[in-house]
Amino acid sequence: MKRILFVDDELNILQGLKRMLRPMRQEWEMEFVSNGQEALDMMSKSRFDVLVSDMRMPKMDGCELLHNVTKRYPECVRIILSGHSDHKLILGSVKHAHQYLMKPCDAEVVKSVINRACGLHEILNNNELRKMITGMHDLPSLPDSYNLIIEEMQSPEPSLKKVGDIIAHDISMSAKVIQLVNSAFFGLPQKIIYPPQAVIYLGVETLKAIVLSAHVFSSFTKTSDVLDFSLSNLSEHSMKVGNLTKKIIGSESSDQSKRENAMVAGLLHDIGKLLILNIPGQYKQIQKLINDTGCDDLTAEYEVLNTTHAEIGGYLLGLWGLPTSVVETVVFHHHPSRLIGDTCSLSDKASVEKNGHEEPDDSSGLNSQSNSINVKEYDVLTALHVANALINQEDCTSDTTDFKYIDMGYLKSLDLVEKLPEWVECCEEVRQREG
Repeated sequence: MKRILFVDDELNILQGLKRMLRPMRQEWEMEFVSNGQEALDMMSKSRFDVLVSDMRMPKMDGCELLHNVTKRYPECVRIILSGHSDHKLILGSVKHAHQYLMKPCDAEVVKSVINRACGLHEILNNNELRKMITGMHDLPSLPDSYNLIIEEMQSPEPSLKKVGDIIAHDISMSAKVIQLVNSAFFGLPQKIIYPPQAVIYLGVETLKAIVLSAHVFSSFTKTSDVLDFSLSNLSEHSMKVGNLTKKIIGSESSDQSKRENAMVAGLLHDIGKLLILNIPGQYKQIQKLINDTGCDDLTAEYEVLNTTHAEIGGYLLGLWGLPTSVVETVVFHHHPSRLIGDTCSLSDKASVEKNGHEEPDDSSGLNSQSNSINVKEYDVLTALHVANALINQEDCTSDTTDFKYIDMGYLKSLDLVEKLPEWVECCEEVRQREG
């Protein structure tokens, strides 16, 4: 049974939460406290899976509480439930909060967000990895991107177009901006996952706050240098995959939104590789196994971690509340056929909008999809899988007949094998354009 801790200094708010969440007593153990210190005292005595906290509280506000919880209990999922008047405080908590909900909040929204966060355990069953990912508060960005974003934000009149272009070419920055703009705090009627569009919605003042004050973005870490990990190579690969995914989708659809989503899926598909840098010992083991045996990254990752960067990245994006379609695409981009077999799929297809937040229809956050998926709905996943496979197969040309990284059974189930020559041509165009 999951344990949830609610923190709010207003007694009527706590009483209201108790009443509206009473039906969840069979699934959750809930505690309600009125201040941050009381919350920390309770957490020192008992484990909690999720913390839901107000921001504006006396003595210890929500920012300080979340900072302490991140440091002491990194495995706990941290959710803010606060009001519009707490704008400055909430922006100050961007590094430590996973998701944001607005007061007043519908009971079904609170339940679905908490259940979805708890259900993410189905994606990543490694407790130590979950603890590491849940406790982290930033990801390394390319030094050039970091310097450019700081310079632009410090200029007298920052250009949202320039900022959007910088962020759209950086994996970490894109993920963080998408996390923030899709929070209920901004109350947008629909999900936005295209970074330049997200930047426009956030606006200059909000971006200044998260870049210059909250220091949400960070430059490449010394750990990464020591591990001889090339973020620039990962970024180059991700951009190529993103552009090819977008081109493949564009050959089938004129929907601009779908093409943008495809680009973002390509940019974020390997974000899990950045997370593995936070466990340098295991990272070195993975690299040694690759060098000693000649196996591929996935095989080595699974041998050492019992999971791969795909599941690790999907877990982080799900934790941050990114749309289910993005999470699924990242998780299954190497093995899309697993989404059809007896596997689990995050599902919010029948979601409803309440209080400006998209609510998953599945109470557990995961929904068994065996024999029920219409794979035609997963065209972005299909395009990403093919794009990543073709970019990875460096010797792939129009004469290629052996595609060593493509799930051919999956393509056959979609009757799409005959599209491969066309997609190879798209790949050659992307390679020539980007070098």
